[in-house]
Amino acid sequence: MTNPPATAGNHSILKSISSRYLTRFVPIIVVVFAVLIAIYGTVTYRESKADLASKLDTLMARQSLLLGEAVANRRDDRIGLLVAQTIADRDVASIAVLDRHGSVLNKYGPIPDQADPLVGRIAINHMGEDSYQRVGTLIVSMSDGPAIASLLNSLVYISLLGLALIASAAVAAHLVLRATVGQPLDMMLNAIHIQRDSGARIPIDWESEDQIGQVVAAYNALQDRQTRTEADLTRLRDKAERAHQSKSDFVARVIDEIRTPLNSIVGFSEIVSSRRFGPDTIQRYLSYAGNINQAARHLLFLIENVLELTRLEGGEIEPAFAPTPVASILSRAETNAASLPRNRDVRLRVSRDDTNPSLHVDGDLMVSLLGKLLENALRHAPEGGTVEMSYEAKPSGTACFTVTDPGPGIPEEQAESLLIPFSGSREFEDRGFHGSGLGLPICRILAELHGGAMEITNLAGGGLAASVLLPPSRTITPPPPGRSARGNEDARTDHYAAGAAIQHLNGAG
Repeated sequence: MTNPPATAGNHSILKSISSRYLTRFVPIIVVVFAVLIAIYGTVTYRESKADLASKLDTLMARQSLLLGEAVANRRDDRIGLLVAQTIADRDVASIAVLDRHGSVLNKYGPIPDQADPLVGRIAINHMGEDSYQRVGTLIVSMSDGPAIASLLNSLVYISLLGLALIASAAVAAHLVLRATVGQPLDMMLNAIHIQRDSGARIPIDWESEDQIGQVVAAYNALQDRQTRTEADLTRLRDKAERAHQSKSDFVARVIDEIRTPLNSIVGFSEIVSSRRFGPDTIQRYLSYAGNINQAARHLLFLIENVLELTRLEGGEIEPAFAPTPVASILSRAETNAASLPRNRDVRLRVSRDDTNPSLHVDGDLMVSLLGKLLENALRHAPEGGTVEMSYEAKPSGTACFTVTDPGPGIPEEQAESLLIPFSGSREFEDRGFHGSGLGLPICRILAELHGGAMEITNLAGGGLAASVLLPPSRTITPPPPGRSARGNEDARTDHYAAGAAIQHLNGAG
């Protein structure tokens, strides 16, 4: 059972990032605020006690002067009035007036202990005839209750104000975190759940310059890369499946192609060896021997193509690049094409470049490439048709060999498949050629070994054109005119052509 997509609506408040942040942030702020309040209260209380002590000293000094005459003359009414005036101060806790013998003349409240710092004791002096005389003692104690009450009220107000500020800050922080962190993360989590449940990828529409924006951008880039990777894997899988199917079709086709000439070889050889038609039908036996030879040649052609493709795909063939004249390549390909099978009155025309350019290529591989193109073209050309082989240097510097035939064209959507191994044999059936489907793929690989490519196009007036495109880096600037190596070059060309023809005849035999 899959979980529903996580959104802001069904998120627990205790599981959101802002709430988790606040549950850690608010207690710390409260503790810090409480410590600050305690420090403030302690300092304020000490300052209040210091003020009370200073006030006590001032009050006792003033009142002792006022009480001097009243105590000396035992004026109780005056003493009572001064005591009442003193006790009227809200900070005074108690007061006592003693005579010089220690007897209490007047007091308010209990006489406090002298050890209390807010208790003061001072002598009451009176000016006699010659000097001041001590006539009594004044004891006054101050109360810190009002100061504490005032401090507590201040602390309560400050605490309430601080808590209100903390609550406001917490709400603001929650809203900011929700807008800047929680919302994009909810969107990302929602997209992840949707991808997990349905496989659909939803890009997150969020842009910011902070780390959250960078995370969202990285997530979107990762999703795009994964989408492209899956598309590539799907394409490679489809390509592999098509290649597997093509190879299966090719194996079946090769088996059919091998079975047919083998059956011919076995059947005709049995007829000849058993002299089934009598000893005097030598011409018929010779005809059967020709059929055997034709079947064996076709079988050899098929096996050679398979082996050559295997060597090319396995990287066993390494091109030996060297400056090679285009005229030499065309002449050798034309010579080799003289023995290729073709319909009646099919001619081969070669268009040469008068500038006699040279290419930095493997001459033998290029001749083999053009030979396979000519082999296909000659087989497809109808009776009386003309196959043309030409070379052209395009304005971009690309070197282009082209072989055209007047045979029937092919659908545009099938042109690319002709260059894939094992995929072209059935397409060529419509053109009347029952081959292995390996010639053009081999040509493509040979062109790629030179850094080039193959192109197959239908001609406007009918027919097919197969072009080999080589990059400008393969082109060599032609030598200046008047060079006296023409004779030697023609001799080398004739030697290469003769060697290729002998090799082809030996292989055919």
